[in-house]
Amino acid sequence: MVTNITNSIMLLTDILKSPEMLDLFRSRSPAHGDLGAELTIDSDGVPLLRLPYQSRFARSQTRPALHAGVVMTAMDSSMGLATMLAMKELSSLATLELRYDELRTPENEDAISIKSRCESIDDGIAYLTSTASDSTGVFARAVARFILTPGSVSFVESAMAAMSGKQI
Repeated sequence: MVTNITNSIMLLTDILKSPEMLDLFRSRSPAHGDLGAELTIDSDGVPLLRLPYQSRFARSQTRPALHAGVVMTAMDSSMGLATMLAMKELSSLATLELRYDELRTPENEDAISIKSRCESIDDGIAYLTSTASDSTGVFARAVARFILTPGSVSFVESAMAAMSGKQI
């Protein structure tokens, strides 16, 4: 029984890491498309989200760096994916709390990269950390808590159905 559960968790994680699932994750949110978000998973299983620079998301004409709201949106999405990769069972999730600390303004006209980790899941609450980097290094950090709601239709269930051509 334990082996079956472990195999199911490993299979779920493998499915979430597939390029098709990452594309579906990106396409389910219009913000991801608008921002030009590119999602990958590194060799350690850490979600990487890259945002290209777009002048329409600049802080101002005199400071053409990506706006903090855009960075926070991307960090929230990256932490959501990190939570899904750490889940032991299918579940919906929602952001309970997000704290964003900008250490410095990102470089002008730079793309940014975001790494997020799920540090733990305890009593249905996921605890996460995230960093945002530009060409000179980390410029922002975030911590968040997400709530998991088992039993509801989740992104993973919907995505698996969509991949097999079924509707939920």
